[in-house]
Amino acid sequence: MSLSKISKKGQLTLPIEIRRKYNISNASYVRIIQLEDGIKLVPVGQGGIASLKGVVKVDGEQDFKAIRSQVMEARYRADH
Repeated sequence: MSLSKISKKGQLTLPIEIRRKYNISNASYVRIIQLEDGIKLVPVGQGGIASLKGVVKVDGEQDFKAIRSQVMEARYRADH
C-alpha cells in the first residue's frame, strides 16, 4: 500500500513504484472513476473500455457491441 498527500491545488503525486508498474509518465492521462466506496484511477490508453469491467454492477448478460454503439452515437450527438 502506498500513501500520498493531496496538495493545496488538489494535485496528487503517484509513488514511483505505481508509475513504473502502470507505465505512467509526466505526459500521461488518468481516468478518474467514482465508485460507491472510493475512486479508481485508470491510465488512459491501457485497456480501453475493457479496463472498466466490473466498475458498474449489472444483472444478466450484456451486449457490449450494442453498448459501445450507443456510447459512440451519444458522443457524436454531443459534439454536433
